[in-house]
Amino acid sequence: MSAGVAAGLQVWKLPPAIPFLRQDLSLTLVQAGTLLGIIQLAGMLGGLAISLLAELIGERRCLSGGLVLLFLGSAGGGFAWSAGSLLASRAVEGAGFILVVVTGPGLIRRSTPPGRLTTAMGFWGAYQGISTFAGLITGALVLQVVPWRAWWWAMAVLALAPLPWVLARVPRDALAYVPRDDLAYVPRDDLPYVPRDVPGRGPHDIPGRVPRDIPAGVPGVVPATHVHRDVPVGVPGDVTAARVHRDNAGGARGAAAALARIGRTVRAPAPWAAGLVFACYTLPWMAVVGFLPTIYRDGGMAGSWPGVLSAVVGAANAIGSITTAALMKRGLPARALLVPAFALMATTSLPAFAVDWHTLPAGTTWQFLCVVAFSLTGGAIPATLLRMIGELTPAGGSAPATMGLIQQLFNTGSFVGPALAAWLATRTGGWHSTWWMTCACAAVGIALSLRLRSRATAPVVATATVAAPAPVGDGTTTLTADGTTDSGAPQA
Repeated sequence: MSAGVAAGLQVWKLPPAIPFLRQDLSLTLVQAGTLLGIIQLAGMLGGLAISLLAELIGERRCLSGGLVLLFLGSAGGGFAWSAGSLLASRAVEGAGFILVVVTGPGLIRRSTPPGRLTTAMGFWGAYQGISTFAGLITGALVLQVVPWRAWWWAMAVLALAPLPWVLARVPRDALAYVPRDDLAYVPRDDLPYVPRDVPGRGPHDIPGRVPRDIPAGVPGVVPATHVHRDVPVGVPGDVTAARVHRDNAGGARGAAAALARIGRTVRAPAPWAAGLVFACYTLPWMAVVGFLPTIYRDGGMAGSWPGVLSAVVGAANAIGSITTAALMKRGLPARALLVPAFALMATTSLPAFAVDWHTLPAGTTWQFLCVVAFSLTGGAIPATLLRMIGELTPAGGSAPATMGLIQQLFNTGSFVGPALAAWLATRTGGWHSTWWMTCACAAVGIALSLRLRSRATAPVVATATVAAPAPVGDGTTTLTADGTTDSGAPQA
C-alpha cells in the first residue's frame, strides 16, 4: 500500500503546480490537462502487457521496477525545459505507475491472511484518495516557498522510499510464504477466490476451483496446491506457512501458459464490464479533483487554500473506500454499492457545477461540500471492483490479466477525463459545463453496473469441497459460488 501511495503521489504532485508550470513553461490549459492525464497513458496502452510481465518474472519484481521508474521519471522531470520534455518524463512515470498499480492487488491477495482480504482491498482502494490528500495539501504548502523543480525532485526521493520495505517484507516471487491462519491457503492466479463463511470461522477466501486430483484434507481444510512435499500441509496449526512454487514462470512453456491464461481472461466479458464501470468512475473523478485547485483559483481564491480544500476532497475518497470495505464484509452485494455511488456522484456534481455559487451567500462553502460528497460516494466504486477481481477472473484465467485489463480501461478514463474537462471549459468559457460529463458518465456506469453482477458471477460455477468441522450427513459440504450446495445434504 505504501508503494501505491508513492505511485499516486506522482499523479497528484501536478495539480497544485499547474499555475507555476503554465507560467514557467507557457502551457495552455489543454496542455495542462494532457500533463495531468499523460501519466495514465502507459496504463491505457500496456495494462495487459504488464500482466504478462507479472506472470513471467513475478509481481514483486514488477512492483520494485515500477518504483525505480517513478524515481527516474520524476527526477528527469525536474530538468524539463519545455512542455514536450515534461510530457516525456510523465510518460516514464506512467510506466512506473502502471507496474505498481497492476501488481499491487495480486501481492495483497498473496500475503493477506484469510478473512482479511476485503479489508486489505478496501485500504488498497484508498491509496488514490490518500495520495491525493497528501499530494495536494503538501504541494499547496511547499510550492509557496520552493520552486516546482525542487518539488519534483522531492517526489522522486519519495518514490524510492517504499522500495527497501518492499524488498524486506513482501514474499519473493520464486518462492512465496503464505500465512495459514488454520486454513491451507494458497493463492493462485488461476484460481478465482470467492468470499465464504466457513462454519466455525470468520469469512475466508475459499478457492472457487480445486484440482480434482488433489483430495480434500482433514476437516476444515481446503486442499492446497503445488506445495513442497517436505513441508507438511493439512493439519491446522502444524506449520505457520506453506512454501509455494511459481510454476507458471520460466522459458517458452511458461510464456505460452501465461499467454493462454491471459487470452482466456480477455475473451471473458466480466473483466471488460468491470473495467468500463471503473472508467465511468475515474473519468469524472480525475477531471474534477485534478482541476479543482485551478477551478478555485479561477474563482478568485488565493494562497494555499485551493490546494488544501482539494486535498480534503481527495481524503474523502479514501474514507469512502475504507468504509465500503466494512459494508462489503457485512455481505452487501456489489450492485447495492455501485448503483447508489454513481447516482450520488451525479446528484452532487450537478449543483456543484451547474449553479453559479459566486452569486449566493456562502456559495464557495456549499460548492465545496457538494464536491466532498461527490468524492466520498465515489470511493465506494474502486473498493468494490478491486475486491471482485477473483470473482471476475474466468476459469483458467489470470488474476493479473484481469487487473491489467481493468487498469487499462481505468487509465483510459483517467487520461481522457482531464483533457475532456479542459476542452469543455475552453469551449463553453467556464467550468459550469463539467456536470455534462459527470452525469453522462454516471448514467453509463449505472447501466453497466446493473449488468456486472450477473456477468461477474456467471463464470464462477465450479465447486470447492470443504469438509465441515461439525459433520452433517456424510460430514462434507460442497459449496458453489453462490453459496448453495450441489448435493442434497444441508450445509453445516
